[in-house]
Amino acid sequence: MRRSILFTAALATGLAALGAAAQQQDAAGAARQPVQDRMSVAEIATMLEGQGYTLREIELERGRYDVEMIDANGLRVEAYLDPVTGGVLPYRDDRDRDDDDDAGYDD
Repeated sequence: MRRSILFTAALATGLAALGAAAQQQDAAGAARQPVQDRMSVAEIATMLEGQGYTLREIELERGRYDVEMIDANGLRVEAYLDPVTGGVLPYRDDRDRDDDDDAGYDD
């Protein structure tokens, strides 16, 4: 009897852990854009090259395109692009997350 109670408790704990992991994966997957709605890397590259940029790297990172390129003046440019529209997203450095309270000051 004691063995079956321990087995049942262990099984319930394992199923609960699996359910929590599946729920976390669903939440992470919901934040990503579906592939059919997202512009392809080739479409992003064609758009940017048409604007005069020379591409160095395009990565899909955290649900947005992280692009490194060179402009017509030879300057290195980094941008985050919306995966659906291709529009430029605001740039946020990891340090910006810590400085949100001090956003109104001038150096």
